[in-house]
Order: sequence, then C-alpha cells, then structure tokens
Amino acid sequence: MNEFPVPIKTAMRESGAAATCVPVQIDEGVWESALFLHLAGPECKQDRRIIKTATAPLPVTLDVELMAHQRAAVVMLRVRVSTVQSDPLIFEILLTPGAVTSHYETLKLLSEQERLVWFFGDNDYRVLAAQEQTIAPELHTRFADIAKDAFAHDTVVRMAGNYDSEKAVDEIVSHYMPREGAGDGVQKH
Repeated sequence: MNEFPVPIKTAMRESGAAATCVPVQIDEGVWESALFLHLAGPECKQDRRIIKTATAPLPVTLDVELMAHQRAAVVMLRVRVSTVQSDPLIFEILLTPGAVTSHYETLKLLSEQERLVWFFGDNDYRVLAAQEQTIAPELHTRFADIAKDAFAHDTVVRMAGNYDSEKAVDEIVSHYMPREGAGDGVQKH
C-alpha cells in the first residue's frame, strides 16, 4: 500500500482525525482492523523522518479503555509511538460502538485477529512505513469484554431515553489539548 485508501483518507480529512482504526482488507481479502496514523504538520517533521528511516519496528503500544459517559459508551484506543523519547506520538481514537457499525466491527475484529497492522502516513497520506505486531490473547479478551460492557451500558442509556453518542464524544474531546506546536486547533480522533 503506497497511500491510505481513498475512503480512509477522505474520512480523516473531513473529520480532522489524526488517527483511525478501521476494518480493511489487507491480505487475501481477510478483514482485519488496522491503524492509520497521519503525521502531518511541522510538529511531526522529526517523527516522519524517524519513521521513514527506521531500520527496525518502532516501539508502539495500544491501550483500550471504556468511558461510560452518561450519554453513550465511548471506547478510547490510546496509541503511543516511541519516536522521540522525550515527546512520543500519542493518538486517542474514540469509538462509539453503539452508534457506528464500523466501530463495533473494529472492536470485534480486534478481539479475534492475530495481528495489528500500523500504517504511518505523511502530510499527503502517503505511507511512510508500515509494521505489524501480534495481539496477545489477554488483549483479545479485553477488547471482547469492552465491547460487551459498551453494549450493556448503551442499552441502559437508550432505555432511559438519553442516548446521544455525538454529545458524549464532543464532551470528551472538549478536554483535549493539541501537541506542542500543533497550533490552535484540536483534532478529533
């Protein structure tokens, strides 16, 4: 893959997202969730250079957390890429599995697939590098449990007539701060 697929690139541009995790077909038509990280702007110049010239996979981590907001369950995927030791890249991807089918599918696939592929893109969404890592069985269980808990939470919220995933995400995003040098805009992840 030389660049992010057009639907992913378009969705990231329209939403202002710097990262996404979505179901894609990578090998032989098998669907799996993959991470796409857009390293744009001058604040990521050094990161782009490091990623492009790396001779070994970069240290990356993925954590998952369920935020049981009063309006909807929001699942946060926190991605950390150790490029610059004193200033790692950190992305937070917010999923609303009760509102968006692809978000639910993303979690379902993460609870089953054996690997996770990471795509690092430049300003123009061209792939600088890609790497993969094995997903440990305990992380499979964590993704499955979070999907189940999100569904249960959203069921209660819907029964009370309070479900509004957009308001939940907007409230969470309102607390975000941009990376130093990123300007005044906060990107929704």
